[in-house]
Amino acid sequence: MEEPSISFVSLGLVVLDEIRFPNQELLTDVLGGSGAYATLGARLFLRPPLSHTLGWMIHTGNDFPKLMEDRLKSWDATLIVERESDKPSTRGLLEYKDTSFGPKHFKYTTPILTVHDSNLKNTPLLTSKAYHYLEPPQDIQTRLASLLALRREAGAPERPFIIWEPAPYSCQPENLQASLDAAHVVDVLSPNHLELAALFGESPSAALDKARIESLARRFLKSGVGPDGKGTVVVRAGEHGSVVVARDIPPTWLPPFYTSAPGREQHSKIVDATGAGNAFLGAYAIGYLHTGSVVEAGCYGTVGGSFALEQVGMPEKSDGEDGELWNGADVLGRLREYRESVGLAALG
Repeated sequence: MEEPSISFVSLGLVVLDEIRFPNQELLTDVLGGSGAYATLGARLFLRPPLSHTLGWMIHTGNDFPKLMEDRLKSWDATLIVERESDKPSTRGLLEYKDTSFGPKHFKYTTPILTVHDSNLKNTPLLTSKAYHYLEPPQDIQTRLASLLALRREAGAPERPFIIWEPAPYSCQPENLQASLDAAHVVDVLSPNHLELAALFGESPSAALDKARIESLARRFLKSGVGPDGKGTVVVRAGEHGSVVVARDIPPTWLPPFYTSAPGREQHSKIVDATGAGNAFLGAYAIGYLHTGSVVEAGCYGTVGGSFALEQVGMPEKSDGEDGELWNGADVLGRLREYRESVGLAALG
């Protein structure tokens, strides 16, 4: 059987989370991590048989639940499991301060098992069209250079589409120049609004000013994003939506899929925002591969992120009369609904 041509691979982490709420039952073995959610976002728009063009390598320990692995296999992706027989899986503790899914604290409780670029050697994932990284600026250039060298050795010299999500802990003023430099080698730079403000040493209140967000994003564009300077900055701004900033278009704001009136409680469908930004970027990658438009890709990202918001952990996949459903909804139908709501023509 011929190996599938891979569209997307996230090199982020897969984490088994323990989630604690005050005075509520402890949740254990909840699938999380930037790699898991970015993969979800891409998978939503890669229906079978295209689901096999989604590449997924996970690095697990000796305690990774079989039921979890079976669930991941049910996504019909090209899944490769690297298992450590003498180590635990990457685990984290997520503690919420109250029951509103607001203030929270996260920490890893086991050593981190990463997926290294060298692990992709001799696999179909090495020739993917697009990759997602969550890394500090000091590491993204090294990792990308390693990936491109491995691809050349494998006879795949063309450059893939690269999305870089700066590691949140690295978004500090002392890393600004390193981040500006790292942006030169990626196609999409995507911090959230708070991380972008923090990089420039600005207060969180500045992150709520749309004009200021656009101005900071333009600083990256002026310095250079992408090898040819034609890359894109996509700032994910939570309940404010997202903004796509590129040289050949005006800054374009896209509203969130679930909106609430000013001063009102958040939309009833929003349960937990964990992972929504990662899912946005996985869906964005597929949107860009499908359309070649950075704004259309943002619509895919918005819809992809919406499915991560509706529960703790991953949405449920099921079979409908006209194809698969996620949380009982048709993904492409939701995309059509969203595109119409923001004034874009219906899908062709």
